Amino acid sequence: MGFKLIKNERVMVFNDFLIASDLHIGYEKKLEESGYNIPNLSKIFVEKFKELKSKTGANKLILLGDIKHNVPRIAYEEKYDVPDLFRALSKEFSEIILIKGNHDGNIERMVHEDNVKILAEYIVDNVGFTHGHRSPSKELLNCKVIVMGHVHPTFKFKDSLGVRHNYPCWLYAKLKKTGAFKEAITENLIVVPCFNQFFSGYEKFMGPLAKNIKIEEIYLLNLTKVK
Repeated sequence: MGFKLIKNERVMVFNDFLIASDLHIGYEKKLEESGYNIPNLSKIFVEKFKELKSKTGANKLILLGDIKHNVPRIAYEEKYDVPDLFRALSKEFSEIILIKGNHDGNIERMVHEDNVKILAEYIVDNVGFTHGHRSPSKELLNCKVIVMGHVHPTFKFKDSLGVRHNYPCWLYAKLKKTGAFKEAITENLIVVPCFNQFFSGYEKFMGPLAKNIKIEEIYLLNLTKVK
């Protein structure tokens, strides 16, 4: 259906859209408080998206939520960094779809560009896009495929020396047709890795969709299939 994972990157392309999830701008401040010196993520991300646009040829952008990190407040750094991010990205992409995540309370106060749409869900060409923290609409469940973020998928294993390894990954999954999803038409889901390279994966899947999937395939960022 026009999906393409970009090797060694945390983005995918669908038609003319570049798709990323979970930027968590402001997380670097939390790391600084723990003694780590992390550069400004919004500036890093702008340059990365420019590079990815050139690499893929995509001229539109879908961000699957959790643009900012702090909940529920807007941190001092986010107050400036989030607007700076969208001012820069709006000049690079003809259209930006911002799907609100659970970390994005009051983000409307910070984004004012005409070519940025802030939505709860987005559907195009029978593909539904959502963050993943809220119950999906009937319209979303009627799509052929749902693409979501939110859970920061990570492939974890222990090597022969007993050392634990965690790698960001892509998940291809099937939706279990039970409970609230018994009447869903959707069968296939794609779970997008966290774009923020400093943010680790979660131990448990969160959200109504992620709790009701069966993982079929797992791909590392280098597109090695590990399941």
